[in-house]
This record gives sequence, structure tokens and C-alpha cells, in this order.
Amino acid sequence: MKKKKARSQPEEQGAIKIDQQKKDRVAAILAIVLGLVSIREGGSVLLHLSVPSYTVLPWLVWYNVVMGGVSVVAGAGMWTRKEWAITLGVNILTFHSIVFFGLVGLHQFGQTVAWISIFAMMFRTFTWIVIVSLLKWKRQAKTSVTQV
Repeated sequence: MKKKKARSQPEEQGAIKIDQQKKDRVAAILAIVLGLVSIREGGSVLLHLSVPSYTVLPWLVWYNVVMGGVSVVAGAGMWTRKEWAITLGVNILTFHSIVFFGLVGLHQFGQTVAWISIFAMMFRTFTWIVIVSLLKWKRQAKTSVTQV
């Protein structure tokens, strides 16, 4: 009897295999770009270079600028594949989620919160969900197998 060679799952024709380093790089680019945009937009409001036509929450502008800087640092860590960057990314996602739900809550309780502020925080939160997912997706499978 002939032994059959164990064949790996056939890959779909035209499928693109993305390794973890590429995922880390995409996550890093997203984090850095989002951070720089947050710094630029918030900084222009803080420096009175632009005056929005909607109600501005000063604490939210400061939060966005500071977290923009933290996002750039996290993105640099992701690019160089530092383990602390994953933890920092999860923390950024957590803070953005808290602020997003806080803004929605303020709006529900009658506080004047601009819809663009709520949408921008929703966008940041969603983007960080994507970033953290890219960082953690296949890593969890590898670490759980080695821990067994």
C-alpha cells in the first residue's frame, strides 16, 4: 500500500496570504495617520487657526490631541513590532470607547454635543477596533497553542 502524503489545505487560487508583519505594518500606518490627523485637527482648534461652526467641548479637543500623540507613539511601536504597542493599542481602544459612550450619554441627557464630535469618536473607536484586530488576530492562536 502506498502512503499518501499529508496535503495541506488547498489555497484558493488568487488568494493573498498576509503575514503578521504586514498586518503590523498596516495597523501602524492606520495608527500613525489617525494620530496625525487628530493632532492637526485638534491643534488647529486649540491654536484658533480654525473656528468650527458647532459647539466645541474643550476637554474633548485636548483629549483628541493628546491621544493623537499617543497614537503616533503606538504606531511607531507597531511598526518596529514592540510588544508594548499591542497593550498600548488596547488601552487606546478602551479610552476611545469610554469617551464615545460618554459623548452619547451626554447627548442623551441633554448636554450639547456636536454630532460631528460623536461621529469622529465613533470613527476613531472603529478604526482602533480594526487596528487591535490586525495586531491580535493570529497572535492569539499561536500563544494559546504554546500555553497548552
